[in-house]
Amino acid sequence: MYLITAKTLLLAAVTLDTALAHTTFTNFYVDGAPQGDGTCVRMSNDIPKATWPVRPIDSQDMACGVNGNKGVARICPANSGSQLTFNFRDWPDASQPGALDKSHMGPCSVYMKKVDNSAADDNAAGPGWFKIYEEDYDNSTAQWCTSKIMANDGKLSVQIPSDLAGGYYLVRPELLALHEADKSPPDPQFYVGCAQIFLQSTGSAIPKDTVSIPGYVSMQDPAMTFHIWNAPKQLYFPQFSPPTYKSGSSKRDIETRADQLKQTFGLKPANCIMENDNWCGLTLPSYSTENGCWGASQKCSDQTTTCYSSAGPTGSKNCRNWENYCTSVRQACGSGNFNGPPSASSFIPTAPPRLSETGSDNPPSDNTPDQSLGSSGDKSAMGPSTPSTPSGGDNSVKGGSVNTCGSQGGLKSPDGTTVVTSTADNVLNTFVLPQDLLSSPTPQHLTPYTTHRNPESVYATAFHPSFSLENPASALYAASLRALPIRLLSPFSASIIASYPLVSITTEEYIAPHSLLFSPYEPNTLFAGSLNLIATFDINRNGDGPVVRMPTVPSKRSKVVGGAGGIKGIASALGMSSEGMLAAGTFSRWIGLYDGQGRGGSVGAFEVREDAVTVKEVHGNGVTHVLWSNDARYLCVAERCSDQVGVWDIRGTGKKLATLRGRNAVTNQRMSVDLVGKEVWAGGVDGMVRVWGNLGMKEGTLDPNWQFKAHNDAVSSTTWHYSGSVLATCSGQRHFGPLPNDDQEAPRNEDHPYSPSSHPKDSALDTETQASDNSLKVWAF
Repeated sequence: MYLITAKTLLLAAVTLDTALAHTTFTNFYVDGAPQGDGTCVRMSNDIPKATWPVRPIDSQDMACGVNGNKGVARICPANSGSQLTFNFRDWPDASQPGALDKSHMGPCSVYMKKVDNSAADDNAAGPGWFKIYEEDYDNSTAQWCTSKIMANDGKLSVQIPSDLAGGYYLVRPELLALHEADKSPPDPQFYVGCAQIFLQSTGSAIPKDTVSIPGYVSMQDPAMTFHIWNAPKQLYFPQFSPPTYKSGSSKRDIETRADQLKQTFGLKPANCIMENDNWCGLTLPSYSTENGCWGASQKCSDQTTTCYSSAGPTGSKNCRNWENYCTSVRQACGSGNFNGPPSASSFIPTAPPRLSETGSDNPPSDNTPDQSLGSSGDKSAMGPSTPSTPSGGDNSVKGGSVNTCGSQGGLKSPDGTTVVTSTADNVLNTFVLPQDLLSSPTPQHLTPYTTHRNPESVYATAFHPSFSLENPASALYAASLRALPIRLLSPFSASIIASYPLVSITTEEYIAPHSLLFSPYEPNTLFAGSLNLIATFDINRNGDGPVVRMPTVPSKRSKVVGGAGGIKGIASALGMSSEGMLAAGTFSRWIGLYDGQGRGGSVGAFEVREDAVTVKEVHGNGVTHVLWSNDARYLCVAERCSDQVGVWDIRGTGKKLATLRGRNAVTNQRMSVDLVGKEVWAGGVDGMVRVWGNLGMKEGTLDPNWQFKAHNDAVSSTTWHYSGSVLATCSGQRHFGPLPNDDQEAPRNEDHPYSPSSHPKDSALDTETQASDNSLKVWAF
């Protein structure tokens, strides 16, 4: 199945701090010519915090911002005396208008630094910076420099001094917002970034007055605590840093080296036909055979993956356009047209206009601010009107939780009206989808209908199979919390509707189930999986324990598993087939099968473990999801720390049929999968959603048939509307270190030999500075 048209209908709860009206330097113009969003610009790699100010002011980030000591691939050429126009945005991807909040008043400056290679790493922080522009408070207009930028659609224009020596430079626009400088402690907010340029010049000047960044300013400077709210209106701002360099002022002359006369680094590839940030889509090789066609298609897809993975705060608009082009290549191969590649011209977006085309091309005088520039109209075209992947901007939801989805993911209701999201801060949010969801021409914002704040971690959730908003009595879902009874909740109430304790017979402590499942045959029957146990509850019996306890092993100390020995370990996943067979997966990597709609005996067990040659080939570390095909023949098994989904032919051969690889989910986090028709959908830690089609039709190791970029963080949940036309995705993960083991309450001794005692290093989670995207999206196909 290849989806041809799609649009984002809803996006909820991006991290709250991204909507705080900050700003960032996103793109620039050279003599009015747009260089492209993010092109030749060093930007933060922490996308949700890309618009945040640099703190503290003595950090290395003061040079070129967060991640600013790392060069980007492209270097943009400029001439001596060229006008550079820097664009600042409140929303880096231009999904909403605005530069920064009007309260963010203060001075502006622009610095330059000569380097051997603008694209090289570790050349930003340190000495050698000189100032070419500055402006603070304009008494004639009663405006701060930042206020002029706001009125000028976020643009600041300066001229490069005409006598500077040619070669490679970093150019650093700086905004200083002083609206919090009078607070205790003072909070002067610097917004900086760096453009990478090659200056083509016959000049020989190098300014003498240079400074080190960081180090050019300290909290002891009067400017850092300047009170902008004080009267009178005429203000005299205390200057800091070096004097501004103008052509012919204090300098020293150098003889330009030969390697600085002609640009050799950071050039745009000659066969680059589409750009996104500093990525280039390269012309595909010519072909005239079927193998050549599919080979070119694969190269095209590989470039798509690189584009998405390298996309920064300014977004991935042209990655989607390139992906549309790759889809046309793949479709041509599939239809037997093996002569190509096809032209990409219809997928290449219209170039944004020059500043001169918006009536904004009047260059300012040397080192004076430009007051005349209008809006650039810098909106990248979205290519064909029928993109092959979902699209839409990232917008914050009003009143939403900071981590709407986070590391716990989301769950859809059986009637398709409601989504419940579980967050790492123990919050369950209920979102009711609007009735005009499919007819809305633009993405909608969604506010949580009900919020349940819990005192402990949420381990599992499950919707009542008769859930319907039209019948409030059936609009119920269950939640399992650590060290507490199971809770029955409703979107119509913030209170607990009912509770069901599961207590250890030996210790009398509460047991927190790691999996929940309502029976589709007996809607008031709730199954709960825990250590060596599947318990059955009647939800009509509020306050009662389980009506049935079904041990998954003959005895707790049994070391025999499989077959009559049952399955030992925490029952971490439950699924019921259309023929009434219950499948239970464990963190010890076993699957048990039970007939009689889950009330009969064990009819079999098998292990999903596979031998791995190296650590890099770890195939899993505990079952998290079991999904039955509609005909009850095939069982899909997903694990944590696994790059694949296993498919077993239960009703036919009883053996493993296929391995769906390329999931990119090697993480301790539960990464859900969904099965719709004969398609398996799964999210990865790279923000991609991948699809494997034709379930049961092929054997062996299978690659995804299709994929698209859904989020800028791990996609923790993918779940389909029962109609098969609406998909909900959640994203987010913990970024402060490895996740705690899901078996945390289980003893690590001979009574629990299969409990994972160690996990592969979770590279997606082991850095505090990794970008975070905690959001819910609903897509219509």
